[in-house]
Amino acid sequence: MNKNNYNRNKFKILEKIKWLSISIFLILSFFINCYFYKEQLFVRIFIISFLILCAIVTLMYTKTGEYILSYIIMSKKEMQKIIWPKYNETLYTTLIVISVTILMSLLLWGVDSIIFHLIAFIISLRF
Repeated sequence: MNKNNYNRNKFKILEKIKWLSISIFLILSFFINCYFYKEQLFVRIFIISFLILCAIVTLMYTKTGEYILSYIIMSKKEMQKIIWPKYNETLYTTLIVISVTILMSLLLWGVDSIIFHLIAFIISLRF
């Protein structure tokens, strides 16, 4: 039991150290960009990219990073299962939607005109 608590505490300490190093990498990349603005852009981009890459690699070794990585892998597998429609199916579906939209707009325009003229006729009878 004591050894199990020791391992849990050790794991928590390692996780905290990993998150601290991620924070340091990101803060360091921000300060490098701010304080070394006179350096060449290529050098700054290289150093900042390296620091961000170090932060991402460190993140992948945390528990949260493992969850993110497994989520990305499962999402990629799910995307491969999708059956995308063929060109003709997409074209015909689009043409059907456009046709029905035009037909419905003309129908609603006709009903609106009839109601407008009916109301105008009723109003003209009252005066």
